[in-house]
Amino acid sequence: MRTKNVKPFTYGSLYKQDLPVDKIIPLGAGNLINFTIAGPWQNTRPDVAANRITVYKTGVYQITADVSVLLGEEQSAVFNINRQPDGTDPLIGSVFSANGISTVTGVNIQAYLYAGDAIGIFTADIYAPGEKLPRYNRAALTVHLLE
Repeated sequence: MRTKNVKPFTYGSLYKQDLPVDKIIPLGAGNLINFTIAGPWQNTRPDVAANRITVYKTGVYQITADVSVLLGEEQSAVFNINRQPDGTDPLIGSVFSANGISTVTGVNIQAYLYAGDAIGIFTADIYAPGEKLPRYNRAALTVHLLE
């Protein structure tokens, strides 16, 4: 088998599973989505503690973000994929929202990332009339370098 010119793949993933059942988390505007599991990765660093994936190679990445949101009547939430944990550097085209009672929402974008960039899913805004905050029980963030 010839491997001389084979380029190593670059990808990474973070997941929040909905198990155990009591791990439904309230959404808070200005926070990153919390992850519980680092999935497969190579040439990246998925960090469950920081809720972000750091890339080690500069290039154009395909990035997919999904959140399973549980909303009350008239509630909504807005998310983006962000380079900064404080939400000050959203990636272009990465804004997505949730409206309705229960929904899975997400976005798939391509973005130029530099080596050392770390991205996460940021909760940009919530609209929550009533006593209960919107909640989420599953989430996924994946990156794949396009070559």
